[in-house]
Amino acid sequence: MFPTTFSRLKLITKLIHQRVFKISVYGLLVSCQLLVGNAQAAPDKSYLRIEQSKPSDKNDLTITTIGGLIFEDNMQAHVDLSYLDSNLNGQGATLDFGGGYVFNWNVSVFLGVGISLGYNWDDEGLVTTYYPEAGVVVDLTNNFGLTVSAKRIYNLYDQETDVIMLGIVFR
Repeated sequence: MFPTTFSRLKLITKLIHQRVFKISVYGLLVSCQLLVGNAQAAPDKSYLRIEQSKPSDKNDLTITTIGGLIFEDNMQAHVDLSYLDSNLNGQGATLDFGGGYVFNWNVSVFLGVGISLGYNWDDEGLVTTYYPEAGVVVDLTNNFGLTVSAKRIYNLYDQETDVIMLGIVFR
C-alpha cells in the first residue's frame, strides 16, 4: 500500500519538529558559550541547582527540581528532588541520581546519564525513569550562575519525553 499525501505530510512534520528541538538545544549551548566570554565554572566545585521545565506541545508535564551538582576532576555527579506536575498523569515526586563527564571551557558543558525513582500520588503508582542529559553551567559571579540542560526521559508514564530545564545555581 502506498502512503497517502497526508501520511507523508505527517512524517515530514514529525521530522521537522525533531530537528527543530535538536537545533534549539545546540543553539542554547553555543549561545551560552559565546555570551559569557571568560566566565568559567572551575573544576572541583559544588552547586545548589534549582531548575524548572515548561510544558511543551507534546505534553503538559512541568518538572521542578532542587538538588546538588558537583564537578570534580572533569566528572559530574548530581542528586535532585523533583516535583512532577501533569494534568493528564497527576502529581508526583522523584529522587534523581546521575553522573557524567564535564568539559571545562569558557563555560562548563556536561554530558551524563541519570535515573529517577519516585511516586505518583494521584495514580498511586511508582515512577521509575532513566535519561541521558546534556547541559551547561555558566558562572556569572563567584557565587551565582545559570544552567540549561536537555533531557530525553524514557519510561515516564510509558512514553519518551524531551525536556529542557532552565535554572540557577549557587556555589
